[in-house]
Amino acid sequence: MLYTFAHASYDLVSFEQYIQAASPDDALLFWQDGVWALIKYADKLKDCCGKIYVLQQDLAARNLCLDHLSPYLAISELALSEWVTLTERYFPQFAR
Repeated sequence: MLYTFAHASYDLVSFEQYIQAASPDDALLFWQDGVWALIKYADKLKDCCGKIYVLQQDLAARNLCLDHLSPYLAISELALSEWVTLTERYFPQFAR
């Protein structure tokens, strides 16, 4: 499954449920203002089993880089063209 997060803030209980539901075969993509959620909820994401991705252009648009994000999270940057591949690989998709 592909979970996509496009907002900076989420209901904490719901967000924790999504993170706990993610398996090693799932991916979480943070894009648009969702890149801020990587910082805000870093302590919740450290136990996430899914692969975590962020769109490069959204980091750049907010003057952020992976160094600004939590140092203990394994986060991969994606170019927009790689996002298409990600959506083809992970199904179904869940957008928040």
